[in-house]
Amino acid sequence: MKRIGNVIRAQGVAMKLIEEYGFRRPAEIDLDSLIIDRGVEVRRGALRGCEARLVRIGQRGIIRVRDGVVGSPRSRFTLSHELGHWELHTDTQAFICTKEKFRDYKTDVKEAEANTFASELLMPTFMVRPLIQSNEPTLRTAKLIADEFNVSLTAAAIRLLLEIKHECFLVVSKDGHVQWWLSGSDRFGLWMESKQPLGPETLAYHLCGGAEEATQPEVVPTDAWFRHLDAPERLEISEDSLRLGNTGVVLTMLVLVDTD
Repeated sequence: MKRIGNVIRAQGVAMKLIEEYGFRRPAEIDLDSLIIDRGVEVRRGALRGCEARLVRIGQRGIIRVRDGVVGSPRSRFTLSHELGHWELHTDTQAFICTKEKFRDYKTDVKEAEANTFASELLMPTFMVRPLIQSNEPTLRTAKLIADEFNVSLTAAAIRLLLEIKHECFLVVSKDGHVQWWLSGSDRFGLWMESKQPLGPETLAYHLCGGAEEATQPEVVPTDAWFRHLDAPERLEISEDSLRLGNTGVVLTMLVLVDTD
C-alpha cells in the first residue's frame, strides 16, 4: 500500500511513547491513563456526523467521542487516533473525524498519520510482528491480534495488511455490495468499483445471504472480485471472509498469488 504523509515520524512518535511509559506487553498499554498524562481530557456524549472530535485549547486538549463507541475495542482505536492528532499536528486547533477517516491511509495526510500512530501505539511492531510472522495471513490471525491487543477485528486486520509482505486486499461488504477496501500493494494495479456488487462465486456473497462461515480460506475466481482485470488467469486469489458480529457486515481478506 502506498501511504502518504510522514509515516515513519508517526510510527516513531508512537514508539517513543511506548518506550517512555515502559509498556512491554499488550496488557500494559493503559490508554486512558496515557491520554490523561498527555494533557488531554476525554468526554463522552452525543455527536452528529462524526465519530470523534479533538479540540486544542493551548496546552490542553479535549477529545469527545460518541456514546455508541464507549468501552469497546473499537473505541481504543478512536481515542488513539485523536491522540495521534494531538501529538503530531500541533498546528491545528480542531479535528472532526468520521468513520471514513479511521481507515484513510491514502488521501488525507493528517488522517493517514493519525491512523499510523494509533496502529503503532495499540499494536507496537515489536509486540505484534512475532505473532504475525508465526501465523498465516488470514482473518484468524487478525482475530488473534484483536484478542491479544484489545482492538477491533477490523483494526487488527488493517495492521496485519500493513505488516505482511503478501499481496493482499482487505474488503468490507454489506447487503451484497462492497462498502470499502484497502490494498496492501499497488503492484498489480487492482481496484474495485464503488458499491461493487459481490459475485456469487465469492464467500462474502454467501455470508451476506446467511450461509455458514468457512473454516479456512478458499480459492475463488479472480474475476469474481476484480472484473476489470484483462488476464485474470495470471492471478490466484485465496479468500477468507468472516461476519462482524450481528451487524450484517462481512470482512474479507484476499491474498493474491502471481501464477506466472
